Amino acid sequence: MSRFRHLGAPLVAAAMLLILGGGCTTRDRLNPLDPANSQTGGAIPGFAAIAANGLVELRWTPLSQRGIAEYVVHRWRPGGSPSPLPGAVFGPASGGTIDLDVDNDSTYLYRLVARFTYGDSAMSLPDSATPGARVISILGADPSSVLALSPDGRDVIASILAANAYEDFDLDRDRGVLWLSDPASGVILRRGLRGEAAGVALLVPGVSDVSISNLRGVGWVASPDQQRIQAFGPDLDDPSPRFTVSGLGHARVVEAGTIDPTVWVGNDEGTVFRVSPTDGSLLEQWSVGAPVRAIALDQSARSAWVVTIRGSVNDLIYLVPGVTTTAAKRTGLDNVADVELEAVTRTLWVSERGRPRSAVGRVTRLAADGSTLSSRAGLEPYGLAVEAGSDHVWVSDLASNRVYELDANASIVRRSPPLGVPYGVIIHVP
Repeated sequence: MSRFRHLGAPLVAAAMLLILGGGCTTRDRLNPLDPANSQTGGAIPGFAAIAANGLVELRWTPLSQRGIAEYVVHRWRPGGSPSPLPGAVFGPASGGTIDLDVDNDSTYLYRLVARFTYGDSAMSLPDSATPGARVISILGADPSSVLALSPDGRDVIASILAANAYEDFDLDRDRGVLWLSDPASGVILRRGLRGEAAGVALLVPGVSDVSISNLRGVGWVASPDQQRIQAFGPDLDDPSPRFTVSGLGHARVVEAGTIDPTVWVGNDEGTVFRVSPTDGSLLEQWSVGAPVRAIALDQSARSAWVVTIRGSVNDLIYLVPGVTTTAAKRTGLDNVADVELEAVTRTLWVSERGRPRSAVGRVTRLAADGSTLSSRAGLEPYGLAVEAGSDHVWVSDLASNRVYELDANASIVRRSPPLGVPYGVIIHVP
């Protein structure tokens, strides 16, 4: 019995008309160089220009069509005209090259031209790249991973899968080593910027937050369930803590300074502590009246911005050593995920996530008195990273699954490709 009989004769007849008649006019063109191909529009597919430090890597997949004589690469600057890249002529089996004749922080456009033995040619769509020394590290949740982006943020150049989503990470900038906290496994992992192992794993049950004092190469770890913080390093192969500081309540947030080497700790009971980096002794403490969720150090002033949570809203408090008052600079913030200070201007970036999965959050730049300097809404921002010596900030956006670079006016300067739920970001310029 025909398996189509239950459709009825009219439907079968219509199906036959589609097969024998008009179906041929809408069939996709399989040749990628056919201008009617819906995927490529006739352009060579798969060409990419990938920025790196002092160079641009050019990649393509060799075409399978017969009669390829050679490939030629064109290069130009924005506003200019394409011209052949000197010496960039390659055989039909080649799949890439490197352009070393570039300047960091300058943008270049490239395209690939395929020349055929019978006289025709085909081109790729243009692709741009901005080489530079910037290192961009991202925490992703789908899948759990650490991603490395090209210095212009346009390409993923490395992806290191993880057993669990990391709670937090920080960078030892002197040695280029990431410290990654994995509460589910109760460990801190250390990895190089391309994923290579860097030191032994640290067993830290209940770890939540991690912060590196680059002055000393020491990592500080908060464990709220253990009601303590611990200092590790600078020897990456020593798994034992230098010392442990207890009696700080459920210490959830830790921030270690570099210019001002003191260590700030915030707990669930609503207390902020400032402790000595040499022995962990208590230097000062403040009662802020609500659980602490984030701290950003204003190191040149030896002070700190503190985010607390009251029910469903957050307050922003500025603490100064020797001053006991804890009045809030801003109140009623909506689900703050992160805060980052610009060291040069001493202004503060704040990411308010808002209601999850709703894209109603915003990123705001605040003056020292808490007033708004600039803001960008319509996001679900999470992690923030300020580039040293810059007034720009990088923000991970859960609404678009991208990472954006924003200028001082909160305008988008650069954007990453779609990523797997990016939530943490670190920017480093060696």
